[in-house]
Amino acid sequence: MGDIASAKRLFHEAKELKKRFNDFFWMETDGYLGMAIDHGGRLVRSIASDPGHCLASGIVERGMARRVADRMVCQDLFSGWGVRTLSAKHPAFNPFSYHRGSVWPVENAVFVLAFARYGLRDKMHMLARAIFETASIFKYYRLPEVFAGHSRDAAHPFPGMYPKANWPQAWSASAPFTVMQALLGIYPYAPMNVLLLEPWLPEWLPEFTIESLRIGEASVSMRFHREENGVTNFQVTELKGKLHIVRHPCPLSLINGFGERVSDVIRSLLPSGVRLRHR
Repeated sequence: MGDIASAKRLFHEAKELKKRFNDFFWMETDGYLGMAIDHGGRLVRSIASDPGHCLASGIVERGMARRVADRMVCQDLFSGWGVRTLSAKHPAFNPFSYHRGSVWPVENAVFVLAFARYGLRDKMHMLARAIFETASIFKYYRLPEVFAGHSRDAAHPFPGMYPKANWPQAWSASAPFTVMQALLGIYPYAPMNVLLLEPWLPEWLPEFTIESLRIGEASVSMRFHREENGVTNFQVTELKGKLHIVRHPCPLSLINGFGERVSDVIRSLLPSGVRLRHR
């Protein structure tokens, strides 16, 4: 906004906050972040889903992100259908409790996007699949507000129902779109008629089609497909209005360097059929 002095001050304050946050909340033995600060200023060491939101915000140091993600998909937190709000090993765990062991689709979709920010594509694909498979079990593929945190196994091949869950639920309806944004690396910037893309489809979802995506005054339809080497490419099948579509890491990404960004921009500008060797 033209206030350079305030921008610099806020940048340094944010940098200092990030350092203090990681220094205080990081639990080296667990490879995870604590839940809260108690009344005595001590760390509450309970294992819950909350650190996934810290990944989503970008406040977690890059060197810690992989360990946080690994801990989130351990059996006591990851039910097989999603990440529980509280570890099954915690004394207060209850799979039917609203915040002490249940699984929230909207929260888990945010975690998919969080993993994408740190380039943790294996975890992104794993959790996205769980959400897709959960949705396929419910009528109309409609995700409920919340479901119970029972473990997924041969004896329990479906998520436990949460009796008082709202269904339909608006924020759960947002979950598939958040997952789509993560898998395709969608970042629109309507004021400049620009759509940035960095797609990474998993093996279990090799094709994906978007129809009539609105970016400002423009509308675009695209088909994405995963190649045998793991690279995801796309074709524009219909474009109405003015829109620049650029293959480029999402500005929210915390891992891409300058060289990778330039490579993606060049690739997006090449004529169809011309390929660069993938990084």
